[in-house]
Parts: sequence; C-alpha cells; structure tokens
Amino acid sequence: MIVATATDPAYVELTAVLLASLAVHAGPEVEAVYVFCDNVAAADKARMAESWPRGDLCFVDLAADEIERFTRLPVSRHLSRTAYARVLMPAKLPEATGRLLYVDCDTVVNGSLAPLETLDLGGRAVGAVEDAATPERRIARNRKIGLPDSTIYFNSGVLLIDLAAWRAARVAERAFAFVAARPDLPMMDQDALNGALAGDWARLDDTWNRHRPKVGGRYPDPPEVWKAARIIHFIGQEKPNFADCGHPARDVFLRHRRATPYAGRPLRSWLSRKIAKKLNDMKRRLARLRRPRVA
Repeated sequence: MIVATATDPAYVELTAVLLASLAVHAGPEVEAVYVFCDNVAAADKARMAESWPRGDLCFVDLAADEIERFTRLPVSRHLSRTAYARVLMPAKLPEATGRLLYVDCDTVVNGSLAPLETLDLGGRAVGAVEDAATPERRIARNRKIGLPDSTIYFNSGVLLIDLAAWRAARVAERAFAFVAARPDLPMMDQDALNGALAGDWARLDDTWNRHRPKVGGRYPDPPEVWKAARIIHFIGQEKPNFADCGHPARDVFLRHRRATPYAGRPLRSWLSRKIAKKLNDMKRRLARLRRPRVA
C-alpha cells in the first residue's frame, strides 16, 4: 500500500504534521509515501522531508497544464484547487499497483494503518467514510449533483483506492466529466467523485476519517472519542495550527507538530485566517470569470 497527499504553500505546515504522525504509526504495510505539490518551494519541501525521518518521501510536482486545468474548476473558501490532485493520483503513478491510501493534508494518523492493506472493498474502486453532514444537508448535496435523496454521500478526505479497479472503471475521467457538466459544484472534487460513483463505493468505519462539523459553535463528541480514531480529520476553516482553534483533538496535532521544523514557531492568528479567507474568495471569483461557459 502506498500513501499519498497533496499540498500547496498555504498547507505545508499541516502536511509536515501529517507526515510526522504517519512516521509514528506506519508499519511495513506502507511501501512509499507521495506528496503531490502545487507550486511548493524547495525550502518547504525540505521542511516536509525533515518531518518524515524514514527518508523515502517522494515529491510529485503538478505540471503547469494540470494546475491550469484545476484553476478553471470550481473552488471554495477553504478548499484550494489542489484538492483535485487526488483524482489524478492513480494516473500520475502509472507503475503503482495494489492500494493507494489518499489522506488530506489536514489529517493526522492516530493508529496503525495495517488493517487497510487487506480490508475487503467488495471489488469496488474506492473505500471511504460517509460524510458527517446532517441528513438534510446530504439530501441537498445529492439534489445539487443529481443523485437520488437516498444515496449515501462520502467525505473525500480519506480514500482507500484499489488502483486496478479505479483505472478499469475510469473513475478520474468520469469525475472530470462530471465537473465539466456542472461548473458550480460547492464541494468541488468531493461532489465530482460522489456524482461519478453514484453510491458505488465501499463504506469504511468512521474511525478511518473521524470528522465532524461544529454544532452551535462547538465540536461534538468528547476528546476520548476523537483520540480513539485511527485518522483524525480537521475539517473546516479553523485548522489546529491556529491559536484560537478549539478542536477536541488539537493536542494530538500539537504533539506531532513538535516533531517538525514548525515546533518552535508561533501558531497562526485569527486575523491571518480572515485574510486568507478574503484572498480565497477573490481567487474563487477570478476562477469563475475564467471558467468556460457550459452551453
């Protein structure tokens, strides 16, 4: 099994912490680790490499035409164009066989990944965890992308991909075709993958992608529930490297952060998040202006 993630300059610190957590928990089942990079500088790659003491980290730079393609696709406030890279990974690694575990760079690995090596996917191309959105929001998302209300919708932050089945089913081609036909997908690649697979995916226990949106300004579930997860996913705009983050599993993130070059650096401020949000809004509007119209 190989493990892969994707990052850009805004998410390098989070990626470094992910790699530090993976280094603690990955056993012999992990043959290689890939980081797909969207305009990431050499100095930032060095910081990420320093966070992975095993020494076999592979960086894959997205080509200019791929970045341009992503720029023309829908983006959201806290999801950058780099999120689309996960759809391309099986094609970018043509020699890879077996399974690819994709993890978002805003996750931390919190337990052994060994069970995923042999977990039964029932012949399906993808294993994933059902999204933690409310039933009402899930139905709204399904209607937005043209799926029946009853279709189970997954979170794309952790994907267990059977590479042979993915390639045979042409999942990437179907996902990009889905985006082309619907240029205003609110959840970007996640909507595209759900729309393309239309419920034909294997459900994983949510310990493999523990994620929860805030409810009433607070995260649900006590810290012990979060810390029992094998992969913790910090969804939303409030990431654990911000000083005002109140996530129940933030101390897990900070523990692994101490094993990275970011250990002695101050946490990011509330103001920096607001500025980043404004910049992302501007980028999103510019991308919409550049996007070709669908007849």
